[in-house]
Amino acid sequence: MFGVVLAIVLGVGAGAPAGAQRALLTAIARPMGAAEAGASDASDAVEESGGSSAEEEASERDPFASSLAGGRLMRGFARHRVLHFTFDDGPRPDTTPRLLAHLDEHGVKATFFVVARGFDGRHRMDRRRAAILRDIAARGHTIGAHTFDHSRLTALEDDAVRAQLTRSEAAFEAVLGGRPVLFRAPYGARDARVDALVAERGYTQVLWNTTAGDVRARSAEEVLEAWRASLDRRERHPRGPGGVVLLHDTKPWVVNAFPAMMKELRTRNCALLEQEGEELWDVLDDLSVFHQARGADVSARARTVELDAEWVARRQARLRREARAYCASSVPAG
Repeated sequence: MFGVVLAIVLGVGAGAPAGAQRALLTAIARPMGAAEAGASDASDAVEESGGSSAEEEASERDPFASSLAGGRLMRGFARHRVLHFTFDDGPRPDTTPRLLAHLDEHGVKATFFVVARGFDGRHRMDRRRAAILRDIAARGHTIGAHTFDHSRLTALEDDAVRAQLTRSEAAFEAVLGGRPVLFRAPYGARDARVDALVAERGYTQVLWNTTAGDVRARSAEEVLEAWRASLDRRERHPRGPGGVVLLHDTKPWVVNAFPAMMKELRTRNCALLEQEGEELWDVLDDLSVFHQARGADVSARARTVELDAEWVARRQARLRREARAYCASSVPAG
């Protein structure tokens, strides 16, 4: 996974010179190393992907993943055991900082789909949420938009949908000096009309195909049980085991369960390590391998990803070295 080198004071806002704002987006960090959306897509075409250029070329990390603009609706279908974690609805002061610590501990980079209301104001809690948002970016995670106030977009008129996007963008500009290009509709509620309104702003919509039941759960144990069942379903899925994982950083039981969820992946990798030719589970730092250019159809969904064989082989070699080390202990580290 990526380490992070902090590179700039994160106080640059919308009033700063344009050059300073761009510097914030490109110099926050440099990489140092490598539910309503559950139904399967009717299309099962395969798209080859060469993997993340950020990992391969050590390019500057952009917290908004600007290179992923204008893409097809992505859900994470891939012929490989690759996952990317996404977290909705935060930041929340009593949960998100603890989750960030867990992510650091396990070397995981995630995408946070942020509700923009309440971090661009002058109240103490607004300032706290803004500080957490800056911290998310500084730690090397990606920031996505989740509307201004978590409205169900399919229930709004066109102008109201546009207002949600405009107010959200203004809030991000005020705090981070730029705005995301990745977008997730609250509740996954979207249709062709909403798709067109979102696409006209250049967004790539990110859906999901993997959860841990955290909306219904009320304990870490329930989340872990649902996570295991979800991984089992991914293994059997006709489009392959790859997935974009939907979780919520506002749920204490998600934060409490996350170390055990990572331990579950390691436990499965220890079993896979003994099976000739089996890929290990690989947690990706970003969504780039799932990105495909959209074209004229604003509702087009990304095709199933078939990753470049050499790229996969390099990552798997590293994963196997790491797995041999942690599997040597009687209980994999959590």
